[in-house]
Amino acid sequence: MIETELNAGHIVLTALDNQGSGPVVLGLHGFLDNAESLRLLAPYFHNFRFYALDLAGHGRSEHRPKGAHYNQADYLQDLHGLIETQGWEQVILVGHSMGGILASLYAGLFPEHVSAVISIDACGPLTLEDDSAQTQMREALISRKLKQRNRLQLVDLDDAVSARCRVSDIPEEHARAILSRNLTQDAGGHCFWSSDPRVRTKSILRLTEGQAKTLMASIACPILFIGASNSFKHVESVFDARKNWFKNAQYVGFEGGHHIHMEKTDEIGLLIQQFVE
Repeated sequence: MIETELNAGHIVLTALDNQGSGPVVLGLHGFLDNAESLRLLAPYFHNFRFYALDLAGHGRSEHRPKGAHYNQADYLQDLHGLIETQGWEQVILVGHSMGGILASLYAGLFPEHVSAVISIDACGPLTLEDDSAQTQMREALISRKLKQRNRLQLVDLDDAVSARCRVSDIPEEHARAILSRNLTQDAGGHCFWSSDPRVRTKSILRLTEGQAKTLMASIACPILFIGASNSFKHVESVFDARKNWFKNAQYVGFEGGHHIHMEKTDEIGLLIQQFVE
């Protein structure tokens, strides 16, 4: 895959591009990840034009301007801007974790633009109860004061990989690949974060269960949900509770952790290939 830049109208997003021909497949990564986490799936989209995107503020994509933030809805605005600016009438969305949530939300908002959704270790939006609004909004506003733009602070990749592995079930080799794309180097070979620290701030408000159900019921295309047995997401049980929300959805589970698509790329890649073709 090659590096490319894509104009989304109001922001420029970087991506890994397989330079294929055929229907467009957009890969959307998870929270604090980047396009590298979806690179391994590229061989299974040889009949498609596959872009693994860096979402805004992640990887090598542009940061939002001063005073702007990273609400979930803002990523949807970026995605809509990209699809409209590029003139794509329909796309297939492949998302992992947060990317899977964005894929399902976008398919519910603009069903005419999405022909299929593959959601890896996510089953629709995260939700909160109605009475959580005051706490959620308050904590989001406070979190934004704590995260400022990156300063020129040296980063040791080995230390960063160790820290990531301590707080998640990701194997070291996969953590290193992802984190390397979130770094930039100066002429002396010193590493600094290229990702925006503000991506760690909280969205101003989450959907309620009723709102999420309404949006998911608006999805017209087939959806493939893929879950991991050892993940904190518990997608199998979430799908059992929500399966009646969807017009055309199926669930397939695998043994492994949250980044199951990197652990069992061949099995999951073939499953996705059969689904989209």
